[in-house]
Amino acid sequence: MKNKLRIFTLALLFCLFSASAQAKTSISFWTTEIAPDRQAVIEYLIRAFQIHNRSIKVTVRGVEENKFAAELAAAHANGTAPDIISCSSDLMVAFSKKGWINCCGTQKVLDHVGKDNFFSGPLNKFRLADGKYCGLPFNGWVQGIWYRKDWFAKKGLPAPDSWENILNAARAFHDPQNGKYGILVGTRNDSYAEQVFTHLALSAGVTEFDKNGKVVFDSPETAATLKFYKQLSKYTPPGPQWWRGRDFYMQGRLAMMFYSTFIMDDLAIPAVAANSLSPDNFNELQGAEYDGMLLRNTGMVSSIKGTRKAAFGVIHALGLLKSENMKKQAAAVRFANFLYQDDAYITWLHMVPGGMLPMLKHIASTPAFYRDAQGVFQKYSRKRVKEIVSGFENIRSFSLIDGVLIPQAAQASEQGIISEMIDGTLQLDTPPAEAVSKAAAKMKAIND
Repeated sequence: MKNKLRIFTLALLFCLFSASAQAKTSISFWTTEIAPDRQAVIEYLIRAFQIHNRSIKVTVRGVEENKFAAELAAAHANGTAPDIISCSSDLMVAFSKKGWINCCGTQKVLDHVGKDNFFSGPLNKFRLADGKYCGLPFNGWVQGIWYRKDWFAKKGLPAPDSWENILNAARAFHDPQNGKYGILVGTRNDSYAEQVFTHLALSAGVTEFDKNGKVVFDSPETAATLKFYKQLSKYTPPGPQWWRGRDFYMQGRLAMMFYSTFIMDDLAIPAVAANSLSPDNFNELQGAEYDGMLLRNTGMVSSIKGTRKAAFGVIHALGLLKSENMKKQAAAVRFANFLYQDDAYITWLHMVPGGMLPMLKHIASTPAFYRDAQGVFQKYSRKRVKEIVSGFENIRSFSLIDGVLIPQAAQASEQGIISEMIDGTLQLDTPPAEAVSKAAAKMKAIND
């Protein structure tokens, strides 16, 4: 009798286990993080989530960013759309316009994490006209001016946080006869020049299109920004310059440079810095040893003031997609909440130290954040990291106006209109006002 009871009990447990396994809710997670090492980290996080959420199964798929929109549209058409995604903020807002985003689920995650815990600048990029949020800022990088604090201190100059301070410092340090230069801005027709100009233009209140798609780029503010850019170019190292010009800074020949937070590991880790310490890229450089004091002697300004404060950078978002299956929607919310837990969130950010910075204010004060495997953040004080990420509070872009995505801005960037405008003024000596008018005409053609 006891054996029969034991067999019956085991059979019952087996049936319950099987039913439980069959009842698992499966959700799909798409991300633009496609590199194998990053996919391995994401798989690790999924396993950790599933250990504590045995009723949920998560599968991940990496999709190239330039193919993401097309593949998501195809998945919607055939009923295989994912339940949660991570991609650029512009894509997320575009998807919301198509009605694909689960704003109610997004609000649940926002309530769970705490709205006030996010930097307001990135969060506002996802706030729609009706007050709902179409996505959540997940990570990003900021651009800023990295500068020699020790040189500035010797001359008694303030940090380069305004147009006036930037120009004065560029003049003060420019000494080409002794191989030293005031500042690095882009002086060739490429995306780096566009990024530098965009940062300055945003601080002058410049926009390309209004929220109705009308071109408003041809303005006195834009012409003034281009004129200022041309002034700064006079204090830049010779030749058409691009991001590679960071070599001048790494070799002690440059007072300031516009650069993103991807420079953080170059400053902190000798093996990474080696790429910028060779004489191979510029005739003016003979190469140099790694300067162990350069990190300590480097300051960074992320928000620049022209007529207003503005920061520039790129935000990657987390988004929940609509589903007729309520269990799937609930599981996606649960997984999103997990990804924002400190331990999971920091693990994600450590995939690219410096290139992935936190959207949650308190993370820069969390000890675990400074223990990345490469040891990058261990070289930075909490105060310095907080100063860098504070730029997210004032982050702006041409592509989002009052919560309205401006797709024409992305097209203008793809066509290189701004970089061509800069090149015309710097290389062909086209007057700034004329160059701006020509650029505006090209932007108007996008709407035709």
